[in-house]
Amino acid sequence: MTQSMPQPVVLHHHFKPQLRQAYIRGSLLLAASLFLFCINNAVSAGAGITSTVSSTATHVFSNTTAISRTGADTNTAAHDDSETVLNLPVVKLEQTDTLAQTIEKIDTARVILVGETHTRWDHHLVQLEILKLLYQKSPKLAIGVEWFQQPFQEHLDAYLDGEISEEEMLHLTDYFKRWRYDYRLYRPIIQFAREHKIPIVALNASHELSSALSKSGFDGLPVELKAQLPSSYDWSDKAYEKRLRSIFDEHPDYSGEFEDFLRGQLTWDESMAERAAHYLDQKPETRMLILAGSGHIAYGSGIPNRIKRRIAVEPFSILVSEDFLPISDEIADFLVLSPAQSLEPFGLIGALLETEGKLLVIKGFSDNSAAKDAGLLEGMVIIGVDNTSVESFADFKLAILDKKPGESVELRYLENAESGSKDVKSINIELR
Repeated sequence: MTQSMPQPVVLHHHFKPQLRQAYIRGSLLLAASLFLFCINNAVSAGAGITSTVSSTATHVFSNTTAISRTGADTNTAAHDDSETVLNLPVVKLEQTDTLAQTIEKIDTARVILVGETHTRWDHHLVQLEILKLLYQKSPKLAIGVEWFQQPFQEHLDAYLDGEISEEEMLHLTDYFKRWRYDYRLYRPIIQFAREHKIPIVALNASHELSSALSKSGFDGLPVELKAQLPSSYDWSDKAYEKRLRSIFDEHPDYSGEFEDFLRGQLTWDESMAERAAHYLDQKPETRMLILAGSGHIAYGSGIPNRIKRRIAVEPFSILVSEDFLPISDEIADFLVLSPAQSLEPFGLIGALLETEGKLLVIKGFSDNSAAKDAGLLEGMVIIGVDNTSVESFADFKLAILDKKPGESVELRYLENAESGSKDVKSINIELR
């Protein structure tokens, strides 16, 4: 199934002198929340669609400046408000560049970073089209991604080389445990890379390293995790630290101190930057398209400046519009104005599933649960979906990856973990 999207327009550096800097919290909140998500081992998963960019889109942003009023001179305050509004930037959309024109202008760049809100389908469509445009210019291209962790690079390579299947790759990279966002969001990019033999570089630090650093300092790391640490850290970006602290303060349930949180976040950034810089250093004829959460790219604080510290390149950063994302003269080199799009929902049985050894156990039910309405109970063990045997949550997600609401599946199950193979039962469930 092919989906299309309205063609985005791009705000770029020609407008920067007109723009007033605003404070970003949203994109960093996504990055920090995902860091918390990774160390606590939380969740989501899911089929592929290709896209083309067409027609024209507009997107409206607000850029407000807070004015402090400590006195009683309301006339002065009103005058300040008026000046603030009169100085707001105005963009004539038909005079902005298209995405294709923008990529043409930065065609010689060795490093292009494109941010994402992980759950926004249109963000991934923009990433895909940028990938296609860059590949058309030169096939000497690699894709660096946040979605896979460095220790699993060999399995990603094996899939791209056609040595293993997509299902095997997702199992071996532990995708549904370590990233867990709907795989359908990323599948078109990965399939395009496989079809055109474009390397994908796993940039992310391992969950084990991130988790350990969230609980203790560098000295307490096991030897095998110390070997995974980036070779150097830059702690000097105090504006970034301030933004991260504000996010930390919004997560009172975080068990560690801010220093633990900061150490983990910078390890994430430094690891991705070091992996990308090393690859580029080893392959001087290749350029890299880096796809990562906007919080790792905005203001250059996360990945871009840390790549520049390691290798002599000038990265270009592209962010895609989001409700929380301000127009600012420092947030990125380009801002793509894209209307929000979501993937079609996938079919659900409405059960909370957990892997216990080689058993997939029902631990609870969601509201409007098809599984519960069909008579399944907590503690039952799902062992098959249609003709596919399942032993884990990853098995189950792969088995229903392309299923839609309204489609039926046959579930094979056991009453409990002690039941034997002769006790297998089955039931047909309509996904919701």
